[in-house]
Amino acid sequence: MIQITGCPPEAVMSVATNMREKDKEEIYATRWTDSPIDLAESVMRSHGPKWAVWTEAGPVAVAGAALMWPGVWSVYAFGTDDFRRVAPYLTRHIRRVMMPGLVLAGAHRAECRSLGTHTEAHEWLEKLNATREADLPRYGRNGEDFVLFSWTKESQLVFRRR
Repeated sequence: MIQITGCPPEAVMSVATNMREKDKEEIYATRWTDSPIDLAESVMRSHGPKWAVWTEAGPVAVAGAALMWPGVWSVYAFGTDDFRRVAPYLTRHIRRVMMPGLVLAGAHRAECRSLGTHTEAHEWLEKLNATREADLPRYGRNGEDFVLFSWTKESQLVFRRR
């Protein structure tokens, strides 16, 4: 059974501690430390909606949006090696709950930066109707390339059901 709930700190810590390798590589390339504790604390402090995705074995993914400045949100998701199992449920939740909620909160833009080599994340963002907006050469702390994906109110922020 798969459930999507609010995001208690212990769920964030569990997912951060057991993250799949490509998500670690992506997330830690734009942070000061590789500490799952620092990541979990940062997620919990962020202003915006956040959810945990659970299976019978426990939490396997965290997703949410952090307000960057009025009208602009940074969206994120990371998970354990079981992420693929819950991805369809999380996709539906993002389309039906998160993005419409951001629009109600006044969003005119949402964006996500993804590691250039994290092709699974790119494919998922495209399924979520994100627009590949720009390449960000040498964006990571060790010179890793990133890609900027976005949704805007006018074009993609209000999802059309597929």
